[in-house]
Amino acid sequence: MFCFMPRFFIFKDLNIGEHTGISGEEAHHIARVLRYKKGDIISISDGKNIEYTGLILDIDIKGPIIEIEIIDKKNADPIRPYITLYCGLPKGEKFEWILQKNTEIGVSEFVPMITERTVANIMPSKSEFKLARWSKIVQEAAKQCMRINIPEVREICDFDTALSKTGDCQLTIIPWENERETSLKDVLKYKGRGASKVAVFIGPEGGFSEKEIEKAVAIGATPVSLGPRILRTETASFAVSSIIMYEIGDIGGR
Repeated sequence: MFCFMPRFFIFKDLNIGEHTGISGEEAHHIARVLRYKKGDIISISDGKNIEYTGLILDIDIKGPIIEIEIIDKKNADPIRPYITLYCGLPKGEKFEWILQKNTEIGVSEFVPMITERTVANIMPSKSEFKLARWSKIVQEAAKQCMRINIPEVREICDFDTALSKTGDCQLTIIPWENERETSLKDVLKYKGRGASKVAVFIGPEGGFSEKEIEKAVAIGATPVSLGPRILRTETASFAVSSIIMYEIGDIGGR
């Protein structure tokens, strides 16, 4: 019977035959939770696009510290399309849910935004703590869903700054409840094929203002309808990412 081998992250550039050590939370998980032993094989990623296979040479339980030898190394195919999710910061812990679930779907980059109708307020003194927490959430989510790479979580920015970052995207989508003519389905059908980089803008609880939509259209973004129902911020982000990955990505098989 086939079973998945858990994957661990070690942020190093390694070569076949090289020895290295794993410590901290990853070592604890290997030795004390999964109870791996000397001679076992583990899968490791550099958090980007390289997958290693490691042979456990020794386990120091007191550390714990795991000594491994790299016995295989290969480049993994990157996730396509590369989706950057620009998300108006929602209240409470909703953004953490957005990070976790969209990491599983295949989003490659997250940019939290402050928009006209953003209610959430993160004090500058806490932004560094928040960013560290968010980065840990996407790392754990990537591990859980067996991703090779860990998505990037960028610093909080305003809406105008976010728009300025989309220049290299072949497709920029901004769901808007007042859009009546253009559907997400149509945009992906006629504009999405061949797009390797996609930007998705999701508004906060109050949605985007007309002025923000005008600014987005001015830089080439396409307002789209998600249908007759109004979706919550966290639901919209997950729905749009899922649809994109199904239509032009790898959900459902290539």
